[in-house]
Amino acid sequence: MTSVNTATDGLPSLPQALIPVLDATQAHEADFQSLARAIMQDAGMSSRLLQAANSPFYYRGSTCRTIDRALFSLGLDTVRSLALTASIQQLFGEFGPRHRGYLRTIWQRALTTANLAQVLATLTRYPRPEEAYLAGLLIDIGRLVRLVGDEGHYWPILQSAEDDPHLIETERTTYSQHYGELGGECLEAWGLGPFLADAVRYHLEPAERVRDAHHLVKLVNLSHAMGCLPGAGTQDSATGCNETALAAADTLFGLNEGLTRELRGRVAEDVRRIAGSLEIDLGATRTTADQKPEETDHAAERALAARVRDLTELERMNGELARAADLQERCTAARRTLYLTLGIDHSLLFLIDPDHQSIAAWVEDDETPDFTLPLLPGRSLVTDTLLDREIQLHEEENAAGLPVIDQQLFRLCEAEILWSFPLLADGQEPAGVLILGLARSQAQALEARSDFIGSLAREIARALVATPEPADAPDGATEQRIRDTVHEAGNPLSIIQNYLSVLNHKLGEEHEARHELGLIKEEIDRVGRILLRLRDPQAAGNEDTGPASLNALVRQVADIVDGSLCRTRGVRLHLDLTPSDPPLSAPADHLRQILINLLKNAAEAQASGGEITIATRAPTTVNGRRVVPLSVEDKGPGLPAEVQAAAFAPVTSTKGTGHAGLGLSIVKRLTEEIGAGLSFTSGSAGTRFEIALPHASRGLASASGTTRQ
Repeated sequence: MTSVNTATDGLPSLPQALIPVLDATQAHEADFQSLARAIMQDAGMSSRLLQAANSPFYYRGSTCRTIDRALFSLGLDTVRSLALTASIQQLFGEFGPRHRGYLRTIWQRALTTANLAQVLATLTRYPRPEEAYLAGLLIDIGRLVRLVGDEGHYWPILQSAEDDPHLIETERTTYSQHYGELGGECLEAWGLGPFLADAVRYHLEPAERVRDAHHLVKLVNLSHAMGCLPGAGTQDSATGCNETALAAADTLFGLNEGLTRELRGRVAEDVRRIAGSLEIDLGATRTTADQKPEETDHAAERALAARVRDLTELERMNGELARAADLQERCTAARRTLYLTLGIDHSLLFLIDPDHQSIAAWVEDDETPDFTLPLLPGRSLVTDTLLDREIQLHEEENAAGLPVIDQQLFRLCEAEILWSFPLLADGQEPAGVLILGLARSQAQALEARSDFIGSLAREIARALVATPEPADAPDGATEQRIRDTVHEAGNPLSIIQNYLSVLNHKLGEEHEARHELGLIKEEIDRVGRILLRLRDPQAAGNEDTGPASLNALVRQVADIVDGSLCRTRGVRLHLDLTPSDPPLSAPADHLRQILINLLKNAAEAQASGGEITIATRAPTTVNGRRVVPLSVEDKGPGLPAEVQAAAFAPVTSTKGTGHAGLGLSIVKRLTEEIGAGLSFTSGSAGTRFEIALPHASRGLASASGTTRQ
């Protein structure tokens, strides 16, 4: 007999359920809540996600027992890969097409049980209703695992089973355990905990045998009974709860018949509505291998194949764009992809100039552009597309009243329809405009793929705004290590950002913790900008935003360090700020990093009862140069002699394991980058760092906190 393992690889899903998952992973601004809702409508995808999140490759120190947490742990790229793999297996695997009708039955049964479990959990005040939903969703995971691993023996058993008791008896004779017990074994192996596993393991037991079991076990047991679904391979004709379900409702939670029937009817309507939105025909179940799937299944498979094709094409285009050596090659690669993927012969790329004052396009291979347009409204459909940041469609029959440049574009592209897409990279940074020249019939055929074309446009924009490597760029291996490190660091940062968004939503607008969450978010954003400088040194300062005054920035940093470091160590932090409130005339991120390094060193150097003072002073003149004095002083034991002798060079840290001794050298480098002076005095009574910031008047200080040159 073929052995059955607990791996999720190959678990089938309805194509109708996979399509919204793929769409959610490709959305312009990926919404984790929408993605979670899509995944939680399918047991196969939910199982894949949970097993991956709890695997040694992604385990982050605590078990993921909800879809939300699994999403945050894995990150969007990994979830997208899992969804794409599931879709390819669905399209090319042998199981799905043969047993589509049975999958519909399993899908309806699982979703009904999950929704009932969540409703009952809320009604009976179970503290984790999302856990009850997940357990209900996975009640049949043992069937799917066994069917994928041992289809030849198991499918005839499912077909011949009259009901669940008959199926249980046959499975125990054949496998020594029934599918519920196998499902519980799977969930334990995936690290979902004993109670969730037991809820699946014992969902087939009579109510009298689980009346004293864990709350979650009783919830899922009753939810399964209330589902009133028939045995495998038969049509679901039940419309209400049977007597067994009514008795179980009374035995387990004391629910009367009226309430039980009302809950069952409400959930049944919810499941029908979800099925309708996904175009899953619950009345079209097929039970034998020789029957063909319904037309809705064929349509769903075609739609799923289109999604997989589009994602594959996106990956291929990204590879081509990444290999392009310069901007011209990227433009050529983009236009070639449009031809190979969509059959578009005529396309043009208008690129924005570095000052964002004009936009230009090259038709011939000349050094100078053939078209240069000022970025002003009304000058062309090109400029309006970028200024409005909206996709636009223009017809040749209406071109007579357009500016001459637009009439030329129709002729150059030999087009009846011009379709214009704004090229917007991450963070809505504009790169230019993509113009597609189409025949009317071609435009109509491509209308259904407008979302995919929009995705292509976003990838083109990212490639076009990518900063070219400087002449002294690191070697290829080092560059790749840097990029890999930045990419990997971005995953936990994205997870933290997503958790913060969820917390903000849960706490509401008036919660007292929102200020602290805002500070955390700003610091995470700053970490992202520091990593960006590592990958792209030329990007330093491009996204540097902060308060317009030095005092405001000092207060902001003091809030962060006081709450996260000083108070936990019993160190008091004082502010001594000048009333003149000098303007911030250095990059805000650099100054934040300088202050945080100095404050961290000062706090860690002192025992409980220590003190730190941050002081600002009014602008003054030193050696003929206008500066703004800023100081950080502590009452610690003073810097070690070797640190003072090193004069800000990296040294072996005196703080023990986990400290690299780089803090002061980083402070020195950052002060040099912003043109500030740095000095210190240190003795047994404490250490004082003095920074002479370059001064700019308020009229010359920009809103971003940087000095205009």
